[in-house]
Amino acid sequence: MIIILTQCFPPRLGGIENLVESLSLELSKVYEVLILADQYNKSEDNLYDSNFKNNISIKRFGGIKFLRKRKKIIDLKKYLKLKKITCVIGDSWKSFELSVDILNNQSIPSICLAHGNEIIPKNFYYKKRLITTYDKVSKIVCNSNYTKNLIKNIGVTNQSIAYIHPGAQNNINFPDKKIQKLNGSPIIVTLARLEKRKGHSYILSAIEKLKKEYPNILYVIAGSGEELSSLQRLVKTLDIENNVLFVGNINNNEKNFLFKKTDLLVMPTTDESGNRSIEGFGIAYIEAAFYGIPSIASNVGGTPEAVLHEETGLILSNINDVYLSIQNLLSDRKKVEKLGKNAKVRAEKYFLWSDVVKKYLHIINNIDKKN
Repeated sequence: MIIILTQCFPPRLGGIENLVESLSLELSKVYEVLILADQYNKSEDNLYDSNFKNNISIKRFGGIKFLRKRKKIIDLKKYLKLKKITCVIGDSWKSFELSVDILNNQSIPSICLAHGNEIIPKNFYYKKRLITTYDKVSKIVCNSNYTKNLIKNIGVTNQSIAYIHPGAQNNINFPDKKIQKLNGSPIIVTLARLEKRKGHSYILSAIEKLKKEYPNILYVIAGSGEELSSLQRLVKTLDIENNVLFVGNINNNEKNFLFKKTDLLVMPTTDESGNRSIEGFGIAYIEAAFYGIPSIASNVGGTPEAVLHEETGLILSNINDVYLSIQNLLSDRKKVEKLGKNAKVRAEKYFLWSDVVKKYLHIINNIDKKN
């Protein structure tokens, strides 16, 4: 059995949630998989869990964080006694902070995933906690080479560290679900949490200029977050209400409908590491690539590993170049098609979860145990 400890799991939405879900389901084709997850929404959790009960076992833990983490550890200990555990995978160092000593005492291998934001220390105590935990786990698996270097640079001495780019869900053959008011040409999309670092405001400023040349241009903002009201105010200020559509969180079927109509995915992330926010990789770029959609990204964090400059999209060295980059691509249909074709070929070759999981299985089958 493989046990997965996670604070981030569907039906809660997010990149880490998608990664842990896909990894769990792929591993369940080879191993019995048990998920010990935080409770998100009791009714939604129950519905989700019942849909996947034939693939994975899921146990949820609610209540305040202090008690929730400790209840999870109590259950973990029970399963360690009852089952033969191949390894334990944690969605981040936080899921191992209270459990790694228990696992090491029983010589059970631990694999800690690393994504980006959780690695940036907010104070000395936080930094000490994460370094101590990382140095105790059997293996650290990062989502990008950038994230791997981030861990090394904060002082982690654990040498058993690797990076595996996340797989992405290819929804192209799924039934699609219509999104209302999706009318426009060309259509530009950002699929992300509404956070400052995702660069929405720069794109909105570009749309104000682009609508003079493309009066029917539509910028679709998919996702939710704390920046929603601020972005809505900016749309009104720029007088581009007819060219911007907020669709909120979308499921895979709606995503399928949206991407089939999308010309460009634009997400020029900014460096908000000072506010403990950074893009470790960027799965949305790969999701779009399955549809032959090129992306415009920025040279920040791990995004240059998700989008290859002048091969599968454009990497901006200066985020203020968003307008010119979109304009140049929209005016060169052949280049858009070429970049999109390259993106699709790369996504299908390297980012299908059925292939990505083989890298995890190799680690699981060869992992050294901590004593």
